[in-house]
Amino acid sequence: MSNRKRNAMAPQRQLPPIINEDDGDLPFFKQDFFSDVALTVSTSDGGRGPGDHTEHGAKRSQAAVQTRKLYTARCLLAYNSPVFEKQLANAKKADLDLSSKNFDDIVELLCYLDPRVQYTLTASNAKQLLPLSEEYEMAKLRQQCETVLLQTYKKLRRDHHVGGILADINEEYLLLADRYNIRPLLQMCIEEYVANPDISNAKMAAHSDALSEKVKLLILQKKLAKLNYHLEKERRYRSEAEQTANRIAPKTDWQKYWHHKGLKHLQ
Repeated sequence: MSNRKRNAMAPQRQLPPIINEDDGDLPFFKQDFFSDVALTVSTSDGGRGPGDHTEHGAKRSQAAVQTRKLYTARCLLAYNSPVFEKQLANAKKADLDLSSKNFDDIVELLCYLDPRVQYTLTASNAKQLLPLSEEYEMAKLRQQCETVLLQTYKKLRRDHHVGGILADINEEYLLLADRYNIRPLLQMCIEEYVANPDISNAKMAAHSDALSEKVKLLILQKKLAKLNYHLEKERRYRSEAEQTANRIAPKTDWQKYWHHKGLKHLQ
């Protein structure tokens, strides 16, 4: 029902606007009967300015922060997150300060949570929502993000030969798997690093400031084990080739042979 129809039906009351097909916006951009809590979110530079590599939850300078309110239902937040539930425990609290968060990330989260929005979780928005799912202890969202990332990476491996995934893409998935302890994904990313014939990839991983020391060591150990395996394989091949050559064509003392042939001719 549009705002015009609702106002015509109840002219005696000043009703809050709702979002509908006439507006073409997401439902939480304006307050309606569904919403009872406002989220104050930063919109400065779209949430992240050029060169801004701050993680979710990092504080920005107050002078640079511009905010906007997003409206939702506290029961929706509390049901999905024990962290939100604690923050909203005070029934009188109608505002939730998320000014340290990225605006696009919170919009993405509300799209996922709001039943009025048709939403499909993809690898792109899974990367966006995974940090929030951990921070706000959203177990279901986290599991879904991990599943989507794992399936997407498996498809990448089907589309490329082993060791053929672009280094930048593999590094991105490796960092996510390491940071959020996604073990199956981490194992596949490490295997991809080891299989890549470009030795500079392993060096890049070893000098990365974002990877944990445990993962760096694991990559280098597996890379070294692979090199040792190929060296040993080459040694065995050469040894077997020499033995075969000696068995098929034994060495002949050609001086004695021609000397013997000469003596027979004289006789």
